[in-house]
Amino acid sequence: ALIYTLIVVKEEKTTFLENAKPMSFHEYSFHYPSWWGLTLQEEKLLKWERTDTRYDWAAHFFYEENLNQEISIEEDFKNRIEEMKIVFDLEASDIRTPEDFKIRESFKSGDLEIVRIEGTATQAGIERRYLDAFLVRNHREQSCLFATSLSSVLNGLVEGPYFEEMMFSLKLK
Repeated sequence: ALIYTLIVVKEEKTTFLENAKPMSFHEYSFHYPSWWGLTLQEEKLLKWERTDTRYDWAAHFFYEENLNQEISIEEDFKNRIEEMKIVFDLEASDIRTPEDFKIRESFKSGDLEIVRIEGTATQAGIERRYLDAFLVRNHREQSCLFATSLSSVLNGLVEGPYFEEMMFSLKLK
């Protein structure tokens, strides 16, 4: 089983873009890895998991309308991370602000604003985790998308690059 898992993971790097599945969720379109199983699809929530392995990993998309624009995107993001009871290891985390994303074509228009944090953390004071989280605000629609990839530390290193690529493929329909 271990050898099979290693072979599957190795091949994923070369086949990801060729086999990525297109998807639309509210006003967004993007591509996700073909080996991710869409295990929950509700009006305002999507959840992916690895159904072919026993990874401790899941990605979630939470959609919210009627965006509260009275607080900054950074403050909103901070509040959401705190609700998850996540405390990041600052020396092992990467924080990106809206200005960091202005070079990407999807975010040049100003309709979308995005923040991101990625790194190792402690959840609920005891559990070691790897979290990659994005908060995307759509100013045109006054909505937001909170996307997370949460896993054990080692599994985050495996699925993290694909989650990142999925988020960078995000476009408005």
